[in-house]
Amino acid sequence: MERLTRTLEWLYSLEARGEIYKLERMEQALAHIGNPHLRLNAVHVAGTKGKGSVCAMLDACLRAAGLRVGLYTKPHLVNLAERTRVDGGEIPAALLLDYIEKLRAIYDHAGLALTFFEFTVAMMFLYFAEAKVDIAIIETGLGGRLDSTNVVHPLLSVITPIGFDHVEYLGYTISAIAAEKGGIIKPEVPVVVGAREPDARVTLASIAQQHRAPVRMLDRDFFYTPHPREHRLDYRGLGLSLDGVEIALKGPFQQENAAITLAAIDAMRALGWKIDEAQIRRGLAEVAWPGRFEVVSQRPLVVLDCAHNALSITALLETIEVELGHDVRPRLVFGCLEDKDWERMAELLGPRIRDVTLTRVKPKRPLDPERLAPAFSRYVPTRVEREPLRALELVLSEIGPDDVVLVTGSVYLVGEVYPYFLARAGRNALFPEARS
Repeated sequence: MERLTRTLEWLYSLEARGEIYKLERMEQALAHIGNPHLRLNAVHVAGTKGKGSVCAMLDACLRAAGLRVGLYTKPHLVNLAERTRVDGGEIPAALLLDYIEKLRAIYDHAGLALTFFEFTVAMMFLYFAEAKVDIAIIETGLGGRLDSTNVVHPLLSVITPIGFDHVEYLGYTISAIAAEKGGIIKPEVPVVVGAREPDARVTLASIAQQHRAPVRMLDRDFFYTPHPREHRLDYRGLGLSLDGVEIALKGPFQQENAAITLAAIDAMRALGWKIDEAQIRRGLAEVAWPGRFEVVSQRPLVVLDCAHNALSITALLETIEVELGHDVRPRLVFGCLEDKDWERMAELLGPRIRDVTLTRVKPKRPLDPERLAPAFSRYVPTRVEREPLRALELVLSEIGPDDVVLVTGSVYLVGEVYPYFLARAGRNALFPEARS
């Protein structure tokens, strides 16, 4: 355990190097370990909203079809191992340690000073290749075009809804952001587009045309009828039509994510992958994606949600309306990063909550809650408790069994309070360790 702790401390120290957006560095790093990314069948997923949920749904459906699936998502909630999973299980701690030490020695010898993200992406590619997964589902980090994952040669690209986030890196217009996300589109590789924004669709269609990449676009090539209160939808695509598909994940936005997932599976079936209707239904009915409108306590009702921008906060409020009712006013625990549009998030949340306890997200660019306070205090009683867990415990100490508590604003905030609920359930991690 001490060896693992020291090694993880070294790995996280790489975050001080920041981010470097040059794919040549990633290609050089992968060449030193035998180019494992070139040995993978991959589905590459980018977007502003929903890409993690789409990855989780694809993973569940493909595993239900009997495939050995690698799933890479970021960031993690509790453990670094969550980012890199095989057949639903986290990379085992002992194996994670071995990979970090092995790659550290290789890159130190080669004189490559990788960033934290570059290092973890290289580790993911090597693990998936050596685990001999049938298919790897890979979520981009930031953007797409220069994201470290964009060295992969996928069999399918997927782009989920696009909105304003990370504008200082991706651009200040929907077209500019779409161009960055669309950078994952590869020559003659099919792409599923779940974006509805007209400017995004035009941009992505143009990129696909330049690459001669066949496009399946939402509301043009595939359609869905949502039934959010019943947690099911009807789907119509180019080669697949399904009625009454049940979804384990709550919220109207998950209906859209499920439709994008079904379009991706439809495209994979057209490429020859054997995934039948019963397997698809089973996967979507069983999918789990922690921290996405997740109820972690019933009485009182406590909901954790990783919404971290205006687009996802809007989706969260729609879900509250559908799942809990229009009159429900949760007691909010909120914290976010300083580079988010926190004033807009406060405008959206303020009229829909009873009160708010503001806290400070610990990792990466936290926004001081004192700066947040004026944005919320115009709507509801507002207070500050800088420690996330103490903020949660403070609210829980004041409420009755019929109250509702909502924790949101950042993936990192959800990650910081999640261990509290894991401990109550007698668990240490979100997922079991992967089996060899």
